[in-house]
Amino acid sequence: MVLAGRIVPDHVMIGSDHVSRCGESDMVPGSATAKQCMIDIEQITIVGTGLIGGSIGLGLRAAGYKGRVVGVGRRRATVERARQCGCIDAALTNLDSALEADQLVILATPLRQIPLLLAKMQQLPQLEYTVTDVGSTKQQVCQEVRNILPDPTIFVGSHPMAGGEQHGPENAVANLFEGKPCVITPEDDTGSGAIAIVQTLWSTLGMRVTQMSPLQHDRQVAWISHLPHALAVLLIELASEEGGLDLASSGFRDTTRIASGDPDVWLDIFMTNKDAVIEAVDRYSGHLGQFRELLQRGSEQGLLNLLNRAKAERDRWVEQF
Repeated sequence: MVLAGRIVPDHVMIGSDHVSRCGESDMVPGSATAKQCMIDIEQITIVGTGLIGGSIGLGLRAAGYKGRVVGVGRRRATVERARQCGCIDAALTNLDSALEADQLVILATPLRQIPLLLAKMQQLPQLEYTVTDVGSTKQQVCQEVRNILPDPTIFVGSHPMAGGEQHGPENAVANLFEGKPCVITPEDDTGSGAIAIVQTLWSTLGMRVTQMSPLQHDRQVAWISHLPHALAVLLIELASEEGGLDLASSGFRDTTRIASGDPDVWLDIFMTNKDAVIEAVDRYSGHLGQFRELLQRGSEQGLLNLLNRAKAERDRWVEQF
């Protein structure tokens, strides 16, 4: 069917709860279930063709997407590498030459580049397209959309919870998103057609899609993503200062793997979610103080209780995978 000038797959349920049927179960790219949930848009434009943007392109092809995938980037060499890797069909450096009606635009750039892209889109003819992003924080992006875009109802914030410490299209993989969670953060006035299209995009890539507010998202990812990254960075810093890296092995490598993430990307994440990260750091500092007190008192039972609780919680969580 066609909704507000945009193609929406017939199976998508457009209702008051803004949830498509595709998000109810895990889907594997290329499987029969995923193909039933295939996004049906003539062209998808990916702005930013690094690890995430490139993997979106590869994942769409693996799932059987038949439309055109256009990549846009600031550097001709990077976007051309993405084309050579099979991530995109066409490589462009000019956003306005990529945009056409009846399509989806995915902003897969570092967070603090998004306002510049939105300002550029504001100057273009008002075509019928849906816009989403892949940023790791949502409050600031969603506010910028409201401040810049003439029609903020076409935007649906997204955070696919997938990635890695490597970057660039040469590290992109088709199954990067398979079975992983994706959070979308529509606002009260977001268009139901836009929500359905973005929901179907991530379901097509095999993701488990859930909805929450931008504020709720940012607070939750501060605990499970942003604080862990900060701790990994500080562990590396401390071990380097004390000479411990000379003895470190696989356990330390696994614990600190994420510290190898792109520093520019993580600077943007921390600065656009600083209040929630500060809250998480403060809460963690309190728990660290309690841990220190148990050690100071020599409380073996207290330490054992803590270790057992943490092991049980993590074991339950790992069973999901």
